[in-house]
Amino acid sequence: MPNLSDQFFAGLKSWGLSQRIVISISLPLVFIFFASCYWDYQIAKQTSNSAHDVALGDVLFDLEELLNKQHPSAKFQLPPDSEAMIRSNAPDTLYFSVRNASGDTLLGDQSLPLNDQQDAANISFFDGTYQGLPVRIAQHRMNFHGTHLYVQVLETVQKRAASSQKFLAAMVAPNLITMLVVLLAVLWGVRQGLKPLRNLEKEISQRSVTDLQEIELTQNPYELRPLLQHLNELFKLLRESNARQQRFIADAAHQLRTPLAGLQTQIDLAIGEGIFEHAEPRKGNIQAATLRIEHLLNQLLSYARAESAMALKESFKRVNLRTIAENSASIFIDRALEKNIDLGFDLSDTEVTGLSWMLQEALANLVDNAIRYTSTQGVVTVRCGHTNGKPFLEVEDNGKGISDDELPVIFERFHHVPGSLGGGCGLGLSIVSQIVQVHDASIHFLKPINTGFIVRICFS
Repeated sequence: MPNLSDQFFAGLKSWGLSQRIVISISLPLVFIFFASCYWDYQIAKQTSNSAHDVALGDVLFDLEELLNKQHPSAKFQLPPDSEAMIRSNAPDTLYFSVRNASGDTLLGDQSLPLNDQQDAANISFFDGTYQGLPVRIAQHRMNFHGTHLYVQVLETVQKRAASSQKFLAAMVAPNLITMLVVLLAVLWGVRQGLKPLRNLEKEISQRSVTDLQEIELTQNPYELRPLLQHLNELFKLLRESNARQQRFIADAAHQLRTPLAGLQTQIDLAIGEGIFEHAEPRKGNIQAATLRIEHLLNQLLSYARAESAMALKESFKRVNLRTIAENSASIFIDRALEKNIDLGFDLSDTEVTGLSWMLQEALANLVDNAIRYTSTQGVVTVRCGHTNGKPFLEVEDNGKGISDDELPVIFERFHHVPGSLGGGCGLGLSIVSQIVQVHDASIHFLKPINTGFIVRICFS
């Protein structure tokens, strides 16, 4: 059967680490606080009671001194002033009695509690009750001219209770303040102690899904290093897996493009031999299907390369967006002219850190989409520069644009905007999204004042 501590700590599983540490430290502190208060109170109470017992004993000795002045054969009696002085003990009430060996009361109050264990040499003190009230009793056996007399002095305990309360208040307050100060120190210490953990959490949270760089071990507490070491080993395995995937993609691209090129060559030869002379529509369909397969293959390979580029950050270099945009011009000029689209450029020297081929691929997909989904005699403009102090790369067209309802799902693979006639394969923006993540950038969709659509990539 599990003990209470095991059950308690099992209930802490849903709590944060800092909460667990604070609770684990605070509970013993609270126990120590109450134990200290109790112990200090008992010591102070004992000291206070000892002082009150000394005073009570002095009253008993005063009474015995008055008795010794009495004549042995005379009846015991006290002068009124002396008795008043003995009984003056405000706010407590004081009682006394003198008894002989037979238990007969010779002087004072009747029926006071008697302790049979009487020490002849010393005063004995004990607690009792009298008239329904708690009292403290001092008792002594005195030798009075050869006979034994039992002298008792009783007092109520109001002064003792008041002293105990004062001692308790005087001890609880500083102990409570001390405990609160210690708890604040514990909270501060826990926060400071967990600061490296929060820094590590912040560092990891700021990473993108593509960042598989090793975590620096020497800058973290040694308690975390075994965990981080295993995490770095996992990162290493993922980087190696990505490298193998990259090699596979390169081999697959080579193997797939070769038969496609052969197929295209055979189609061109068939056209040259006049095989499709009486089947122009079929020739057009075959050519369109071949180009579509080639485009889809290129898009799939680009998407796979972008998705597996998690460990490429160490290869990042300074790249000029103007150069990337100018290189794209020669690729899409012919396609733009075929649709009578005005492809323009508004460029300025803008440098970012990244991979040139990936940024080239992102821009190529954006320009391809803009030309594909913009009607004849439309306008497509490529821009790069700075906005709000940050580099950007954007493509604007004056097509019909995309509705707000489509924006949340526009990055999904093979997603086609309803009603679009561009003939794309639905991977362009998915590729752009992957590349943006690799570069820790952000992508924004803007709408011009008149009509059209703007896709902007902002770099940090």
